[in-house]
Amino acid sequence: MALINQLDPATVGDSLAVWLPSVLDGAGKVAVTDVQVSASNGMSSESVLLKAAWTQDGVRVERGLVVRVAPAEGGLFPTYDLAREGLVMGALAEHTDVPAPQVVAHEQTGEVLGAPFLLVERVYGEVPADDPPFTMAGWVLELSDAGRAALYDNALRVIAGIARADWRALGLDVLARPDLGGSPLDQQLRHWEDFYAWTARGTPSPTIDAAWAWLREHRPASESDPVIVWGDARPGNLMFGPDQQVTGVFDWEMAAFGPHELDLGYFLFLHRTYTDGLGIPSPAGFPDRAAMIARYEELSGLPVHDIDWYEAFAGVRGAILLMRVGTLMIDLGALPPDAALPLANPAGYALASMLELPAPQAESGWITGNR
Repeated sequence: MALINQLDPATVGDSLAVWLPSVLDGAGKVAVTDVQVSASNGMSSESVLLKAAWTQDGVRVERGLVVRVAPAEGGLFPTYDLAREGLVMGALAEHTDVPAPQVVAHEQTGEVLGAPFLLVERVYGEVPADDPPFTMAGWVLELSDAGRAALYDNALRVIAGIARADWRALGLDVLARPDLGGSPLDQQLRHWEDFYAWTARGTPSPTIDAAWAWLREHRPASESDPVIVWGDARPGNLMFGPDQQVTGVFDWEMAAFGPHELDLGYFLFLHRTYTDGLGIPSPAGFPDRAAMIARYEELSGLPVHDIDWYEAFAGVRGAILLMRVGTLMIDLGALPPDAALPLANPAGYALASMLELPAPQAESGWITGNR
């Protein structure tokens, strides 16, 4: 979902009922029901859940669908490339065992809902919440220790599966960014430097600046062969079904091309953010950091190198993203102009602790209760 949902479910349903016959093969008049705007996860695109039903050759057809709508303005990211996002999801869904959503259609004009969107098949299950964090409340804490262990093991299995996917066979060389120059890791660093400059708007974070200096000083001498990088590898972007099997992998806006340690580092850091960054212990059942690394190596068949550096880079990315979340919420009127969230947030605190840097000089802010 977006930080602040803008779409009206009734209006969305009416508009989609008119548009869907043009993209659903053999569909005549389409009835759209159960339109819901997701409300507990994500900080970027809005996700609209719905049911579509029609009669085809005398047989009633029903499908669960999801619309991923890019922000018309004021999004988390400077730009949204839904075509690229859909290409990645479609390739993985059709040709690998990664449970990415099946892409049904891409509306590019913005004429139907006021902004471009992707239409994908709906998958079912439960998603660990961001608001409030799943480490503090919700269904994940109601699982047994074994259930939480299975949840993380299956999450790592997905991350390993993405790293194993053959980007050449899938035609995903589009993920490379030669315009940013250098190696795939050079490209990632340049991308996030540019994103940070755009996000900071002249008010940089001392924590992020110090962490950037650390990254430059300790950059690995070599990098692993490039793979498909999910970019947003965390439990809140996964849906879990029976026995905590993953039924869906969401949020591909940050999909990229680079060393496989990028996704593992991000997963490790997001766990750190939702525990150390919030000042709470890791819930029982979740593996510790060493166990997660070892299990990922076992599942992926790939040796992990320089993971401390990649986790620190993930920390910088996470802190930049929460800086943008904070400034965007201020822009939208959900937080006061002097809110601490842009510079003081769980990612910033976790990053400072990990690298032994001075902590942000304010009480940490969070999104709960402000959207």
